[in-house]
Amino acid sequence: EAYAKASANGFRSVLTLRSPKDGVDTLRERFLVENNRMRYFNIPSANSLPKVKQIDEFIQLTSQPSNHPMLINCAFAERVAPYMMIFRMQEEGWSEVKALDEVVRLGLPRDEMRRFARSYLSPRAGK
Repeated sequence: EAYAKASANGFRSVLTLRSPKDGVDTLRERFLVENNRMRYFNIPSANSLPKVKQIDEFIQLTSQPSNHPMLINCAFAERVAPYMMIFRMQEEGWSEVKALDEVVRLGLPRDEMRRFARSYLSPRAGK
């Protein structure tokens, strides 16, 4: 029912960071999403800090206008926060301070997130 409402409200896609370990049947979820005329994407994230490949995929999917508006599903706010922090800084031009403040409000450790963001963004700064 939630996916039918999302589709009726104009959502074009669903990106889930959940995995079967979260008790989610991703095949069933895909069927429900696609049955409601939306695109389905899954980046299963088991750890609080994603891998570079996962962030790259997240940025690629979320930066495509054809995927918006996009509903992002996640089992835990601390899991989606690193993705959004990088997205905010890289795609929306937020300062590190502003992006960190948002993450800290979600209860995540400031220093750990700062190191994570810097380590992801540093090699890309010259691109």
